Amino acid sequence: MGCVSPRSATNDPQFCQVMMTFVEFEWPGMVSSSGSSTATTNCNCSKFGRLMALRRWTMTRFPISLILLLMLCLAGTSDARDFQRGDVNEDGEFNIADGIQMLEYMFVGGTVVYCKSAYDLDDDGSIDLADAIYGFIYLFQNGAPPDAPFGFCGEDLTPDSLGCESYATCTIGDAMQGLDQATFDSFLRGRDLMFKEFTAEEGLGPYYNATSCVACHSTPGVGGSSPIYRNFFFAAVGPPGSQGPIWDPNDVPSIVMPSYTIPGGVNGGGRPSIPDSSQVGGLQVTVAQRNAPPGFGVGLFELISDVEITSNSDPDDADGDGISGRYNTDGMGHIGRFGFKAQANFLEAFLRGAYNNQMGITTDPFQGSDGLVSAAMMQIGAGPDDPTSDMDGVADPEISVEDLGDVVIFSKFVAPTPRGTMGSEEMLGETFFFQMSCNKCHIPDMQSSVGPVNAYTDLLLHDMGPELADGISQGMPQFSTISPLLTSNEFRTQPLWGVRHHGPWLHDGRADSISDAILMHGGEGQASRDAFDLLSPSEQEAVIRFLEAL
Repeated sequence: MGCVSPRSATNDPQFCQVMMTFVEFEWPGMVSSSGSSTATTNCNCSKFGRLMALRRWTMTRFPISLILLLMLCLAGTSDARDFQRGDVNEDGEFNIADGIQMLEYMFVGGTVVYCKSAYDLDDDGSIDLADAIYGFIYLFQNGAPPDAPFGFCGEDLTPDSLGCESYATCTIGDAMQGLDQATFDSFLRGRDLMFKEFTAEEGLGPYYNATSCVACHSTPGVGGSSPIYRNFFFAAVGPPGSQGPIWDPNDVPSIVMPSYTIPGGVNGGGRPSIPDSSQVGGLQVTVAQRNAPPGFGVGLFELISDVEITSNSDPDDADGDGISGRYNTDGMGHIGRFGFKAQANFLEAFLRGAYNNQMGITTDPFQGSDGLVSAAMMQIGAGPDDPTSDMDGVADPEISVEDLGDVVIFSKFVAPTPRGTMGSEEMLGETFFFQMSCNKCHIPDMQSSVGPVNAYTDLLLHDMGPELADGISQGMPQFSTISPLLTSNEFRTQPLWGVRHHGPWLHDGRADSISDAILMHGGEGQASRDAFDLLSPSEQEAVIRFLEAL
């Protein structure tokens, strides 16, 4: 194994000792008592060069530990002025993951840097090893903290040439522009309510998966997606098209599988289990996972007309291009926009369903049928103007109509994540994006009553192949002569705006990277997947850079 040649080596004993301590902690036994890497004993490198060679060696032999560490690294886009110094991976805090990303940028290369000012820990207007040393001494030896803005969002008060093209953490979760004061005040109250942790006394349960909205919508900020450990399960009894909940609908309102029950409550307060077929009279039991969908900007989908959505549908593949997108409805004729299967027509229903299914919090309608909400997944037998209810002993509704309205307003008006910079590599990637026909499903923009919505989706269902099919059918899709009236093999085209913030990717978070997500496309996406696979590594990287800029 050859040695890694760093851009600038260091013999600083304090820094090298910090790094040796970290490596020995992360991979015990990999650093000898003399300070030399056991993997690089014969290399004529600087001490830090040996560390970087060790890191490369361990990546091939102990990938899980490193992957778990680097999973914290999420790039972002946002305001060009405000940032948090040191938080180079834009996850809202400064820790060892940021240090690793800084070292990769300086010594390995390849890291995309959208906010160079965040890397300048010593605030001297340059990015060099001194910044990493500064950070590690702060983390491990109680050194002085980096200069402001550190631990909060703010501007760089020291003029320099580094700049910050974009920085997600400081503005993700902000409101769209142009709201009147009353709506903006409601938005702020709704954002606060996303953090509210419900208790059993307030109506949590009797079944639940989380105690707050932000528990599942936190990545990279409030209103986003979630880490994979927050995945939840669907458990449906019966064949697709007639699937129902695993228990009495009076207990479990939908096919969303609860993970917990209130101690001492129903079923003795134990953790619910998914039955097998023999426990439900021999009926088919279908189990699938879901990762929380991000909500940034999705309120604009309510402003896209049915005509705009249906104009792109081709349920019978009349043009013979292998793509037969079709719209879904909520079962009452209202065209869907929300959810991984476009099963919900309007945000309020989607939110009321989440409150009830994920937290056991009952609601009365805020707008109800005035907003053409969807009844899908809200509660068995409940219409858009009906209250939801449960049997936990707490008076219904368990959240006021006013509070529900504020959360609806937040969800309607939380802004899309700002786009990144389009350089030459990103523009090359865009060219490949069109050449691979990705744009046939990920339409760059759809017209709305307030102008184009650049979400890169058609809001239609597409068959993604048997490997991604989950067997869950939701809604009533557009009639097709080549596909059944089921959505068990189909998913709504996932919007690509802000996609670099939303990992893990795909409906159940099975993809660890955007590249992995592309290579898992099947069915109607197979041809585009194959075209991507034929690109050279540098061309594939250009495509990823383009997607990361959306």
